Amino acid sequence: MKKLGKQYKQDYDFKRRARLHQSLFRRDILAVDCNEYGNRLLDADAKNLLNYYDQLNVRKALRERYPNYSRSRDADMLRSEHIPFNFFAPLKFDLVLAKDMICRVFGVNLKEIIRIEFEYAPKPKTDYLNDGTAFDTYIEFISSNDSRCGIGIEVKYTEKSYKIGEREQVNVSDKNSKYWSLTTSSKLFDDASVNKLIDDDMRQIWRNHLLGLSMINNGALDEFLSVILFPSGNHHFVKAISTYKSLMLGSAKNTINGLTFEEYISSIDENVPDIKDWKDYLDKRYIV
Repeated sequence: MKKLGKQYKQDYDFKRRARLHQSLFRRDILAVDCNEYGNRLLDADAKNLLNYYDQLNVRKALRERYPNYSRSRDADMLRSEHIPFNFFAPLKFDLVLAKDMICRVFGVNLKEIIRIEFEYAPKPKTDYLNDGTAFDTYIEFISSNDSRCGIGIEVKYTEKSYKIGEREQVNVSDKNSKYWSLTTSSKLFDDASVNKLIDDDMRQIWRNHLLGLSMINNGALDEFLSVILFPSGNHHFVKAISTYKSLMLGSAKNTINGLTFEEYISSIDENVPDIKDWKDYLDKRYIV
């Protein structure tokens, strides 16, 4: 049997359990050795794409978006960068499955799917937020009332908040920046609480939401839904999303939602063998 691999003593509780879970999956299911920590694949195995589901065009979608190898994305089973492909790539190549899943999971009615993209930001970026903000997964469709709609999905695994970066500091400090002009013009936020959007727990949620709002502002979309996808054990995002919604006005709260890994996986129909295998993989791979 392969070794479990080193764990990290400073992990907080859920991250500790998730690291162990990925280490066990690597050892017992993938049956390969690790690189330093138990959740890290050896380069050779990572280049063979063992971090990704091997059916339903998941690896094809990865290579279409990222032709070259990245150790941080492809070898670390604990980081979240690979997860959008395992969760959403099967939808990109099966529009029947995609329509069913999108309607069921996100509660929308659609006529036609326009595209499903990974690590997506509209161009030119100067017309939008003019920064590095991108959706981990982006779904665009025509709704039953002929509106052009977008769903921007940010995927988290064990991550929490992060400290502000230099470029971000400039944008949040300048009340004339696109961050603030969009926030004001959207009329979605409570003016009395709006300064809380710059807090460490709020900024990532705010930026992704703003990117979608900028697409509406530029006429690229009629409607937008921002979604944070995370495992239920990551309690940070349960609280952060609730706090973010509390800064919004009335029905504006419906433009952003949290979705757990468990909710998404449970919505997958088991009646088709290939789809059932994918559902079983996601459950075994990510549910701690």
